[in-house]
Amino acid sequence: MTSTQVLIKDGDTAVLEPDRLSLSKDRGRIRVEIPLVAVERAEKDGGTAIEVHLTDGQVHRIPGGNPTATEAFLTALVKALPEERDPAGSALVTTEEKEARRNWPWWTAGIAVLLAYVGYVAWVGGTHGIADAFVTTLSVLGTLIGLGCVLGTVVNAHERVNLARRGITVIATRGTYPNGKRHGYFTYTDTSGNERVHHSGRSAVTAHLVYDPEQPGVHAFPEPLAWTMVKRALYLVLSLGILALGVRGLASPYL
Repeated sequence: MTSTQVLIKDGDTAVLEPDRLSLSKDRGRIRVEIPLVAVERAEKDGGTAIEVHLTDGQVHRIPGGNPTATEAFLTALVKALPEERDPAGSALVTTEEKEARRNWPWWTAGIAVLLAYVGYVAWVGGTHGIADAFVTTLSVLGTLIGLGCVLGTVVNAHERVNLARRGITVIATRGTYPNGKRHGYFTYTDTSGNERVHHSGRSAVTAHLVYDPEQPGVHAFPEPLAWTMVKRALYLVLSLGILALGVRGLASPYL
């Protein structure tokens, strides 16, 4: 069976499904669902785009991709049109529009933090010397890395505790590619019927995996809770050490 065809141009996407044409515009902000029974005909617009004419005269325009992909999509669309059409046309079309994302606050905050960072390093260099400015530069990175490690360790420890409290253990399998090479991941199916993937460098064909039924995306190889806590405690100590060194470097001009 031929795979579902998708036509992509900049931020617009058209998907030819068995019974409908799904259009995604403005990088997913606008989604239009056109049942194929509402389509009278589809044709090139004289350029690179495709015009979809509905049975009531309305027209939807699909930006084309490369010429080969556009022609193949048009051919598949015309072939998929049913013999009997519905004269309701655009009345059958559904349009969903999401609120535009406002990225400027994040960009503004990011630029402000960057300017503050550059300004602080420049001030340290001008008042305390180049050596302190260099230490400050590295210290900012160390502080961010240490903070990220601390947060990651705490989250991971919380997930491990949940796995120990309510985790479900399953047998996961590692498949093979047609050439016989093994996948770099294990797969299993949770109780909801969803297939999950766990990446691992283990060479075994099968392995036990435990996952959280309330958060099926959280999964790991089972291990004793005591050993888990010991490892996370060591990670936390190391992360706090990195964070402390970073903060110490930032404060060095004042010490």
